[in-house]
Amino acid sequence: MQFAMFQGERVEAHPGLKGHCPLCMNATLAKCGEKILWHWAHRGRRHCDPWWENETDWHRAWKSRFPAAWREVVNFDAITGEKHIADVKTDTGVVVEFQNSAMSADELRSREAFYGKMIWIVNGLPFIGQFHVLERLPSPDWSGNDDIRFFPNRRHFTRRQLMFMRPSDDPNRKPGDLVRIHGGHEIEDAVRRTYWGHHLYDWVRPRSVWYDATRPVFLDFGGDGFWHLQDYSNYGLQCVQLVAKAKVVREHGGVFDTFDDFVFPPGPNRAEPTVRAVEPVDLLRDDDLPF
Repeated sequence: MQFAMFQGERVEAHPGLKGHCPLCMNATLAKCGEKILWHWAHRGRRHCDPWWENETDWHRAWKSRFPAAWREVVNFDAITGEKHIADVKTDTGVVVEFQNSAMSADELRSREAFYGKMIWIVNGLPFIGQFHVLERLPSPDWSGNDDIRFFPNRRHFTRRQLMFMRPSDDPNRKPGDLVRIHGGHEIEDAVRRTYWGHHLYDWVRPRSVWYDATRPVFLDFGGDGFWHLQDYSNYGLQCVQLVAKAKVVREHGGVFDTFDDFVFPPGPNRAEPTVRAVEPVDLLRDDDLPF
């Protein structure tokens, strides 16, 4: 923990201090060394919140972008008596959870139900070699999508381009019938005009728990852009959208002033030139978040 109670106030860990956990009020010790992140730890036991994960430099750096009063906020359900510590809870009541380790589907559902209004920011660096950003897509709002069904792509496909079918080609088509395959060159102009950061992607051995999330999930691979997991269509096509970290953080009251070079998911034949051409600061619309 970054904060514990000391003489009635929330304070950060400093050498020699002894405090109390703000959740369970049991004794805590300040752990301060040259090679560790200074933090508070419970005396002789594991953390009292089963949802808590060991804090890393990545967690601490993200939480530091928000006011200290919003970090590690105890949330209490007066009806059930359940209590948990949110990584960040903004002054508008939105919880921001920074997740580094693996998590079960049961825990994800429980946390989303408990916090309600929330977003997930997930450390993508542990699986960066398994995540491949592929072709650009037109905006989901493009009117031409009504007569298009895109096919998912894979990084190892020999023919790497957008591929799709048109229901209007054969209105009487039955399951199992052959279909005409169209190429992305047919809608190249529409993609150029309407592109809003959406891409196909290929996640090898995915952390599939994130497909069950009902709250926004932003994958952090470094740099100044998130990859926002999304459903692109009503026929089950999934995509990622490149959005600006600065916009997401600032909309929730945080500070984001650094703009490093992107770290892009590696892989053969990835759409690196396409992705690097994006100006991420301009990609997130004001109404992209659901609250």
